[in-house]
Amino acid sequence: MITTMIIEDEQAARERMMSLIAECPDLTLLGICENGKEAIQKIDALKPQLIFLDIQLPDMNGLDVLRMITHQPKVIFTTAFDQYAVQAFDHNALDFLLKPFSRQRFSQAVQKIIQSYDQNRNITGQLRRMMQNWQEPRQFLTRIPAKVGDKIYILKTSDIVYFKSEEKIVTVHLQKEYFMVNYTLEELQNRLNPEIFFRIHRSTIVNLNYALSIQPLFGGTYVMKVKDAHHTELNVSRSAGKTIRQRLGW
Repeated sequence: MITTMIIEDEQAARERMMSLIAECPDLTLLGICENGKEAIQKIDALKPQLIFLDIQLPDMNGLDVLRMITHQPKVIFTTAFDQYAVQAFDHNALDFLLKPFSRQRFSQAVQKIIQSYDQNRNITGQLRRMMQNWQEPRQFLTRIPAKVGDKIYILKTSDIVYFKSEEKIVTVHLQKEYFMVNYTLEELQNRLNPEIFFRIHRSTIVNLNYALSIQPLFGGTYVMKVKDAHHTELNVSRSAGKTIRQRLGW
């Protein structure tokens, strides 16, 4: 049985894909995502073996999703545009479905995946090679400018303990002081090294090098204490807490 997920923003397309997967005894559906941000979180949390990925999503390109996930499943692209299908072929995609596609075309794509899976049980190898061909080296932020009055301070990201957003104002917190910055949390999440900075809550990104402890609370949430001057406690969402536990092997 091959575990799979659907990443698709159109309701009609999602429902049709669900129906086709339900008819296939070799597939089991783990989840459905309507945008790229949700897809990144669920793919890394649920680790499907196969994803049906729409290339054109409301918040990002489907290829950006592949660049940002840690877990690397096999991919069948879905698109309504010929130029995206050609691009997928250029990058050695395992297959693509051009909308609207027939039940027979869907079955052909799934059979190709099943055969590939049977021949090579290590499902991450081929997609990892694809990603190496696709990806340009990512340049992560190493310094953050912060303005106070007429002065602009240049902060090293290695000195930053966490970022906090309150009422659309984002602050960057060091060991003993904090500054306002001109970034949104979404921009920071995309431009900081994900091996170091992790979004523990919709309002907070933390430098994991400064994480001191994490403690479960009621309702599946957590609280993280960080190594600043005050040993500040930060709320951790349920989904982020589970991901951190997986990364720490806890």
